[in-house]
Amino acid sequence: MTRAAAPSRNQKAKRLAGFAIGVLLIAAAVFVLTQKQQDLQQATESARNAPVWLIVMALLLPIANAGLVAVSFWVLMRKFGKVPLGDMTALIGSAWLLNYLPLRPGLIGRLAFHKIVHGVSLKSSVAVSVALALMSGLAAAHMLAIGIAFAEGVAIGSAVLVATSVGVYVLAGIAGDRSPAGSVPRLDLRIALLIRYGDMLVWALRMWVCFKIVGADINPAAALLIAAAVQLASLFPLTGAGLGVVEWAISVVAAIVVVGVTNEIGIAASLVNRAAELVVVVPVGLVSSAYIARRKAGNKGSDPGL
Repeated sequence: MTRAAAPSRNQKAKRLAGFAIGVLLIAAAVFVLTQKQQDLQQATESARNAPVWLIVMALLLPIANAGLVAVSFWVLMRKFGKVPLGDMTALIGSAWLLNYLPLRPGLIGRLAFHKIVHGVSLKSSVAVSVALALMSGLAAAHMLAIGIAFAEGVAIGSAVLVATSVGVYVLAGIAGDRSPAGSVPRLDLRIALLIRYGDMLVWALRMWVCFKIVGADINPAAALLIAAAVQLASLFPLTGAGLGVVEWAISVVAAIVVVGVTNEIGIAASLVNRAAELVVVVPVGLVSSAYIARRKAGNKGSDPGL
């Protein structure tokens, strides 16, 4: 059977360098936060006294994001092979954890699994990944524009929302026509785009929760802007899982769009977000990886009933 191509020496070097940069960015964020003792104390005290429901939401919302990502992949992958939703969910859960590792083996493992178990060609799997990256970028850019407009007022925001939605709908169709495999259905792509919007709304709620935990209130427009910035930062190819880049994106955008929120408070909220994600990504990733290992060992490609 054909296997996914292993990364070259240059690719490995770039990924290791990216991981190192991500760790350094996280370290720099922590250093900056510790230099502003007042903000650090405020964030720490607020986090200690945060209601249990906020903590629970901070832990559950990343899982909701992972689930929506899995569904968006499944919507497109079903065109190219019999891919059960259960398999797709487990693949995303496993890749979620693996992509934290320096060489980011999550993508390669997912492509290989689709080839071996589902009979989906590497070209088609890559086409879906590229198409969804385009949809994520399109949705993030659109939400960024909407967030900026709503920050100017509800009337302006509503007008921009209506005026731009048609354009986004058309662009999604064009992206389908120009996909690498040349066969990603327009309807499926637009469904995946809508799911990506849902994913971003969950991210916006996630940002509101994390800022609330550190004692900062942000309005819906600001939450949308920060969520859009996170999505765009996550597309940055150098660091896995947006490590470090996401933290600084949250900090910078929050300091710009939220009155009274400093870079340090933004960093504190971003670190809460990362910590909550790490708490859930390990068990989810391990359980998902065990499931994938069993499915791959069986190599039957049958629907597990999910």
